[in-house]
Amino acid sequence: MRNLSIYLLSTICAFAFAPAALAQPVADSGGQATASSLAGNYRLGGVMETAAELQLEADGSYKWMLIVGSLDLYSEGRWTQSEGQVILGPHRFDKDTPVFALAGGYPWGREEKDAAFASETIRLKNRAKWQCAFLDTGGYYASSDDYISSEELTPLQRFDAAVKGERELRDVYEKAIAAYFARHLSDPDDNLEVSARSARRDWGHAVAVLAKSGRAAGKTARYQPPSLPAECFFLSDYTTEYSGNGSGPRIDWNEGVGVWVNRRERPNARLNIDAEFSFADGSVETANSHELGFAFAPAANERQLKAIKLTLQYDGSEYSSSFDVAPDRNARVYEVKLDNRVFIKPPFQELRLDISGDRLLPADGRGAYLKRN
Repeated sequence: MRNLSIYLLSTICAFAFAPAALAQPVADSGGQATASSLAGNYRLGGVMETAAELQLEADGSYKWMLIVGSLDLYSEGRWTQSEGQVILGPHRFDKDTPVFALAGGYPWGREEKDAAFASETIRLKNRAKWQCAFLDTGGYYASSDDYISSEELTPLQRFDAAVKGERELRDVYEKAIAAYFARHLSDPDDNLEVSARSARRDWGHAVAVLAKSGRAAGKTARYQPPSLPAECFFLSDYTTEYSGNGSGPRIDWNEGVGVWVNRRERPNARLNIDAEFSFADGSVETANSHELGFAFAPAANERQLKAIKLTLQYDGSEYSSSFDVAPDRNARVYEVKLDNRVFIKPPFQELRLDISGDRLLPADGRGAYLKRN
């Protein structure tokens, strides 16, 4: 949480997103203190184990941050002056407040190709976790001393027994896989998934036993993993499980259209943004930014991009913006700024501080914000 707060503070401080209409001077209420004299940087003093900082700008904006113990709070918005007080009002988004701003476009290049590869890999991994959930349990059991250990058996006999055991458990595993993929996806019962997980675990153990007994007997342990659908590639322990496709799905997007959201910033897992690309021929492609902040759709250069719609679902709210783009064969990728304030939950409805010379006093009487030169 602390790293997130510091990141938001540093990011938002550098992010000029506020509409020009909001940049209005703070009205003077007639008191001696004016907006220009109050503007500045303040730090909270007199409160043990608490750090707080307040930046008042002459244009009426503020940034406030407080750290106490493991609790980090951050706020920014507009401040006003009234009846000897500074009043902080956090920024809030409503349905008419845009959170996206579209910047310039440029050609699809190597960086976009690499980002498309990474984004598609994430998508396929997520799909595999849903479609092949019984594989999402880590690696096989390691070899151990828990294998056929009867003193009456020779190393060769132990190896033969291990070969038989591996084949039997592989057959059980194959049947469990077949039953798992034959299930109805809407069925909430997870017994078939549990059975497939257990069969995979038991067969993996048998593979470890076979490998160890083979080394003891001077034999080569041979086995063939069960075949799985290609969509399971990213969760599989063995690439050989793919008949006719040993390297898994091919991902190679040389041409496309896309958007970079807050490009060059640290990837943020909350950037789960849906993008809709509309083309001049009437076709529409959809994509998701995942945590990379890059959403794309494969598209040949002959397809002229006409419009982009971006939608962010966050904390029970939906924020959407649509942008028309001018015809330009070279503009295939667009930079997008997302106002990170949408992720900030206001820590207060309103915060009032009494003006006392160059100090601002909290209403609860604890400490004082001291102005720094």
